[in-house]
Amino acid sequence: MKSIYKICFATMASAGMLASCAKKDLLDPTVVRTLNEGLTFSDSVRTISFVTAIYSELGANSFSNRYGNGGSLAEGSDESVSRLFGATQAWVPLMIGTLNATRTTPYEKVYNNGWTNIRRANTFIKNFSKLPLAEETKNRLLGEVKFLRAWYYWSMVQHFGGLPIIGDKLYTLDETILEPRAKYEDCIEYLVKELDEARDLLPSPRDDQRPEDYGRANKGFCMGLKARILMFAASKLYNGGQESIAGDRKLLVGYETNDVTRWQKALDAAQDVISTGWYKLVENNAPTPGRGFYELFINRVNDEFIFPAMAGNNRTMEANFLPRSRNGNVNGCPSLNAAKRFGTNKGLPINDPASGYNPAEPFKNRDPRFTYTIINNGDKWRTNASSTASAIWTYVGAPTDGMDVSLVYTGMFFRKFCNETSTANAGTNTDRVMPIIRFADILLMHAEANIELQKYEDAAEKIIMVRKRAGIQPGADNRYGLKVSSDKDYWDGVIRNERAVELCLEDSRFWDVRRWKTAPVELNTTIMRLKITKGTDDKFTYEEIPVDKNPFRVFQSLHYFFPLPMTEVMKNTKMVQNPGY
Repeated sequence: MKSIYKICFATMASAGMLASCAKKDLLDPTVVRTLNEGLTFSDSVRTISFVTAIYSELGANSFSNRYGNGGSLAEGSDESVSRLFGATQAWVPLMIGTLNATRTTPYEKVYNNGWTNIRRANTFIKNFSKLPLAEETKNRLLGEVKFLRAWYYWSMVQHFGGLPIIGDKLYTLDETILEPRAKYEDCIEYLVKELDEARDLLPSPRDDQRPEDYGRANKGFCMGLKARILMFAASKLYNGGQESIAGDRKLLVGYETNDVTRWQKALDAAQDVISTGWYKLVENNAPTPGRGFYELFINRVNDEFIFPAMAGNNRTMEANFLPRSRNGNVNGCPSLNAAKRFGTNKGLPINDPASGYNPAEPFKNRDPRFTYTIINNGDKWRTNASSTASAIWTYVGAPTDGMDVSLVYTGMFFRKFCNETSTANAGTNTDRVMPIIRFADILLMHAEANIELQKYEDAAEKIIMVRKRAGIQPGADNRYGLKVSSDKDYWDGVIRNERAVELCLEDSRFWDVRRWKTAPVELNTTIMRLKITKGTDDKFTYEEIPVDKNPFRVFQSLHYFFPLPMTEVMKNTKMVQNPGY
């Protein structure tokens, strides 16, 4: 049986094979109805295919293109501008603040996929005792299924707050869940318990090095997700931060009161991941500073990815982001708002007089992550598979890529995730994955928890690790731009900006500004771009201006949580709607 298990899971080495095989086989629960559970779970190949199918929709709450071309959480925050804007773009309500419970909205995919995959998990668990597999294989599959069920449930809790906890209960395809929403606190406890149980059933990422195992849940998946969940639970929005909500509904979206020990739990969970020794930052500062940060995203297997989602051989990111001169679709452009959060190579913000920033040369001496996240005026990229790299010009009047070519061009293009040996239609097909949780995120979680516990030097240690990998200069004091300070406001600013820079375009900022409760300030904003003018002397001047098309972001307090689909509230009278909707 174990050999069959190995053969079946070889498909997971390729995301394309994983998704297509699953969708043609057992992804749709109606197929299970046709086959019937007896046939599915009396056959080892079909059983394993059934579990494989549950993996295939991890991207429903991930990836830069989740809402169709040019629509993601980057556009829903202040990181990016989409070239597409219209009634059919599901992400638009996130930007202009028109979320409501009656129209088709981006979050419905998370809700529907969540319950669909929980049902799949519970179908497996119902049939667990009769599976025709060796005990070791059965238990490993059970651990994977319990992790996946926790992931989909957490994705819904992250969007909506507390939801019914159905445990192992299996509803039929046509049956409505008629249970009340659970308290947020109970949901967190349930998720932590599930992840701990799953972890105990799963191997470590170092126990088995078979290529076909990559992408399957292991202990690290469980521990990383647990750390993230506990960080959210400790954050201001949830940790007694719902002062304006009256009655029992407050408990659906957070804890009654603030408790600093929740930050200690988050710290302990992050430390548990660090202490395993399984993960490390991809660090390489030669031939240029920060090279490891670039290499991280174009190598499918590395020591930094904790929870990757399979993507397979592709040029998807190049097609999404590269400029037209490189045959890209330019589905999203970086905002100047996001670009200005990148400091200089001294680790200081650009508004610090000691930073070395010169507004007349805004791309010079910047944090190396700036260079590896954003293509700027004059940066070089190849035009086809065999060409040498040539300059991309974004100044006003430049052909093809000039900022005046499109109302949403910002004078910059995204480079992150793109392979410099590729264009959108030529060159390397990158065998990539998309990181849902990676080690740098865990280090920053650890640092943030220490800041909340006022252990500032412990926080500095982890931030320095991330900055050192980024190629920041250590400085004479080896603090990589960090001050010695007991001012919590200073450290809050440091960790929040560090996350915005390190995790740009990774679905972090959309949630971070919510959990910090800074969204009313940071997301009620105007999206800016960089107008670049070329003079007769071939020198450039720079001016900050709003994007021409839909420059405004709108955030209201009700937008901390998404509305439950009205159809669900109507079917289940116990399903209390979120505040404000």
